[in-house]
Amino acid sequence: MRCAISPNDPRIHDLIRALDRNEQPAAETWRLVAAAAERLGVPRPSYGHVRRLVRVERALRRLRAEAQRAMTDAGVALLAGRVPPVLRVIEKVSETRSQAELVLQEHKPPAAAS
Repeated sequence: MRCAISPNDPRIHDLIRALDRNEQPAAETWRLVAAAAERLGVPRPSYGHVRRLVRVERALRRLRAEAQRAMTDAGVALLAGRVPPVLRVIEKVSETRSQAELVLQEHKPPAAAS
């Protein structure tokens, strides 16, 4: 079996997004992704490649949940007749967005040399 695939192949990213669960080990995600890729006729990704993408996906998922919590807390406060701390909510959402960008920057493919 071949284990060669472009690191930027969106199909693998999509499979990881769909099949990864926080409570399962990265090895289990790799097994699920490799089997699904094989069924789709896509070369099986290496374990190391999937492990890196799983770490990225889990970090992004955690950051999205933090931003969602901040927005939900503000909405609950508003519905309860209280004024939500708008600046704190904006800061929290901006902070999580910046952290997400850093996670993605860290895993960007190298720029082509001119």
